[in-house]
Amino acid sequence: MLLLIYPAYCFGADAQAIAAALTQSVQGSHASAVVLDLRAGTVLAAVGDPGSGVSGHSVPGSAIKPLLLEYALEHGIIRPETEVYCRRDLRIGARALPCTHPPDHPVFTAESALAESCNTWFAEMAKRYTGAQLEDALEATRLPHTSMLSASVPQRQLAVLGLEGVTASPLQLAQAYRDLLLRAPASGPVVQGLADSVNYGMANQAAVRGMTILGKTGTASNPGESWTHGWFAGALPGRFALVIYVPHGDGGTAALLAHKFFQAINSDGHSQ
Repeated sequence: MLLLIYPAYCFGADAQAIAAALTQSVQGSHASAVVLDLRAGTVLAAVGDPGSGVSGHSVPGSAIKPLLLEYALEHGIIRPETEVYCRRDLRIGARALPCTHPPDHPVFTAESALAESCNTWFAEMAKRYTGAQLEDALEATRLPHTSMLSASVPQRQLAVLGLEGVTASPLQLAQAYRDLLLRAPASGPVVQGLADSVNYGMANQAAVRGMTILGKTGTASNPGESWTHGWFAGALPGRFALVIYVPHGDGGTAALLAHKFFQAINSDGHSQ
């Protein structure tokens, strides 16, 4: 495991504690992770194999949803109150992509769809994107992707779900989340949805009592691979962004590692 610790004098007195917490959180795993200062955009610490983790690329799965949702809201492609009924049986072409959220509340708006990572809601959002709009949205994330200018509806849907056509490294995803959190309204559906995701939704395994944490998980397989990998992408508001990538795992596994990180930070008294 490679640990990179950046000098504390560059990033504040708690940089050493952040680096130690990151090391502790992924110890014994094959995860790669990066912590990015939200204000300065500088890397505070990174752990993992730069060849396949911090510098490698994998499809981001549902971790891309908040990035494309904010663009859609900013450009009037979809509205915060847009409701979609989820039957939990989504299919895109030959791919079965059933929703895994609880079935008790089947109607979702932007905020609740993000919290529960409803594939059906986001597949509907993808239909409302034109190819040019989706290309512009992906360009804004700065994530590597194939051109969406002539993409079909299924191709747009798979891209919005983070399953095909776009890849990320932990560092690139952290930078995209920093950009998102610098512009998204704190009271808007994206930031609130990320908070809800940790409080009760798909990223709940990252929650730490007494801490306000934003987060989103993702589980996906790269083309040609039969196994899944997992993501957690999130932040302590106003402080830093955290991205954890688990090469053989799922979003729940990544969220548990994030929980360990935030818990260690909280124990050290650096949660504020």
